[in-house]
Amino acid sequence: MKFRLQLVVEDTDGHAVATDELACLERTVLGPATVGLTLDEGKLLLATCQKRMILAQVRDYEDMARSCPECATPRAVKCASSIILRTLFGALTIPCRRLYHCRCEGSGRSSFSPIAVLFPERSTPELVYIQTRWASLMSYGLTCDLLADVLPLDHRLSPRSVRRQLHRVAERLEDDLGDEVGMIGGLQTAIPDLDDRPPPPMTVGLDGGYVHAREGSNRKAGWFEVMVGKSIPDYGPHHRSDKASAKCFAMVQTLDTKPRRRLNAVLDAQGLTQRQSIRFVSDGGDTVRNLQQHLHGEGEHWLDWFHITMRITVMRQMAKSITSAEVIDLPARIDRDLARMKWLLWHGNHVDGADAADLITWDLELADNKDAAAKLDKALGEFSGYIRKNADFIANYGDKWRNGERISSGFTESAINQVLSRRMVKKQQMRWTKRGAHLLLQTRTQTLNGDLRKCFQRWHPDMKAAA
Repeated sequence: MKFRLQLVVEDTDGHAVATDELACLERTVLGPATVGLTLDEGKLLLATCQKRMILAQVRDYEDMARSCPECATPRAVKCASSIILRTLFGALTIPCRRLYHCRCEGSGRSSFSPIAVLFPERSTPELVYIQTRWASLMSYGLTCDLLADVLPLDHRLSPRSVRRQLHRVAERLEDDLGDEVGMIGGLQTAIPDLDDRPPPPMTVGLDGGYVHAREGSNRKAGWFEVMVGKSIPDYGPHHRSDKASAKCFAMVQTLDTKPRRRLNAVLDAQGLTQRQSIRFVSDGGDTVRNLQQHLHGEGEHWLDWFHITMRITVMRQMAKSITSAEVIDLPARIDRDLARMKWLLWHGNHVDGADAADLITWDLELADNKDAAAKLDKALGEFSGYIRKNADFIANYGDKWRNGERISSGFTESAINQVLSRRMVKKQQMRWTKRGAHLLLQTRTQTLNGDLRKCFQRWHPDMKAAA
């Protein structure tokens, strides 16, 4: 049995102007390995069809560009040339002609190539999108392997070229952000009617993660911090927002010059209005605390309850190792004091909570094992300073929890793992420059948010939406 596949080219009136045979396939027996098309046959068919289609399109476009749009006089041909166009189904050498400008256009005898002008980047948007999408999700080398396996590329892409392409897309995304704004809210939608109830608040979680650094040829340059955030509309205790409504963002803070504009773009994409409140939840680190204070003038700032209770839990475990011949129940007394300190902070009493941490250190003077007591004393001192430094961010967690409000940044921890760790830390031996990490994070967050293709459609209006 033979199968002949043909490409029929028709004009605007529906008349066939050309018929090209794409492939002739032969099958003798039916079996698991011979049913339908093989991968190699599919690649060859796609590559051949792509070549014939593009050549037909180029000839038709050149015929239209040959006439001057002003006087309809045919432009003179200077010479024949060619360009290489990289597509999703292989790189093609496209013959094209250089035409002289018409005299009525006032360009003298200068020449141009209509096809070269049409493809300044020499790559189709679909190819750039696929490269950027998969390079954002996996390593550059694995991206090259994947595209070579499934696409009829005539040569394997190099990781360096994929990285350069991703950086160009990320830089374009950065340019689209515009200039930095003074406070979040500059691009929000119009104020709704006063009779309408305000929309549910937005909860923004912020946290930091660390990436292996590389400076020049130094592959042991240590680490640098990356800020990751996630914005979730909070609909109350009985209706949590789904994953589709949440969006993440990331930046290298020491390199980024417009963090407020970046977060503003994320919130604006989620439909933030001027009457809608924003809640910032963070772990209280210095860099995160300084960043969130300047993001939104009217926003609420909360210290993550998880980080508070986690430190107290560790100290309660340390108290179990304390021994004292003078006071037999010293570990139990310290545990009760730590539980009371936790209760005070749960109800927002940060003053008495920090003082309680200082008072516990007095009991440690009665301990016999000084090493264990010194470790707990150090932890209590650090915790007391942590509470006092973040006193303005400590809320009445019990009241907010009963009202169904978020008091923990657990969703931000998941964003750290999703945005940063899976691609740049876990099982990844690559070290990063700050610029390279920052640019990758922009395309990765757009991909994870499901907005990358929308960006390409904005740049290329003729690009179709994904099926």
